Amino acid sequence: MAPARFITSTLCLLLVSCSATRHIAAPDVEELTRYVLVIEESPSGQVTHDWHPAEGFDLSRYRSLSSARAPHGRIGPVSCHQRDCDEENRECVRDCMNRPLGRGFGHVTAGRGKGGKHEYCERRCMQPYIDCMELQERRPREFSAVNDAVDWLKRNHQTILVGSIVVIAGVAFVAVSAGAGLVVLAPAALLAS
Repeated sequence: MAPARFITSTLCLLLVSCSATRHIAAPDVEELTRYVLVIEESPSGQVTHDWHPAEGFDLSRYRSLSSARAPHGRIGPVSCHQRDCDEENRECVRDCMNRPLGRGFGHVTAGRGKGGKHEYCERRCMQPYIDCMELQERRPREFSAVNDAVDWLKRNHQTILVGSIVVIAGVAFVAVSAGAGLVVLAPAALLAS
């Protein structure tokens, strides 16, 4: 009788402990638009994620946080194609070198080495190059597999900005809240409604 009670209580304890560590598995790709992804860092530094059904998730609580942090309170346009900023910079310098300088720029042609005009063109093309590099950093991240996306987001959760776009298995998610150890990503289709 005592061994049976011991086994029964051990099994009950095991069952309770398993249910306490419940983990929500990633939804199927077809259902991604109906879920919100929450990535959270605990005080101990452990980063966890949960998929919450969008219908029961209060996004309005996070929208107010995102509009307070975003400069204009809305999602801005993002470049979607890969750009070669170095090639664009070389082309800008070539175009500048092939064009005649305007009046008042005669002093620029004097100089050593490649000449003052080349230095002028490099300086003139530097800001577009910097802008291009910044846009590439803001480019949407695309993942074909859900697990790859979640792993990347957990490793890089501190660099996610409000309004960032992450494409997971063809579904665009927008960061509606980021910072203070919490990132909330909602499907763009859900935000549009």
